[in-house]
Amino acid sequence: MQTALIVIHVIISLVLIVVVLMQHGKQQGLSGAIAGGAETFFGKNKGRTIDAALKKVTAVVAILFVLSSIVLAAYSIDKSKAEAEALNQTIQSQVEAEANAQTDAE
Repeated sequence: MQTALIVIHVIISLVLIVVVLMQHGKQQGLSGAIAGGAETFFGKNKGRTIDAALKKVTAVVAILFVLSSIVLAAYSIDKSKAEAEALNQTIQSQVEAEANAQTDAE
């Protein structure tokens, strides 16, 4: 189960990296500033550009990344609590066995 969660988390993180790297930067130089200004007045619909789609995909993948991180952390905490409880029971049974051995020796 934990291995599957880790694999899913790694895939989501790789997709997030790729989607972020595909986006255009805010600073594209002077030609980007001029073309960007012209597009807001004369052209492209901002809601239908590739950049807008990439922003939406980035938001969805980022939410999935956060959720998978939380699930993986919660699973790890539960697993470590169970292991600590099992170790505590083992130590307790060993202590009781040593105490019984000492009382039998006396």
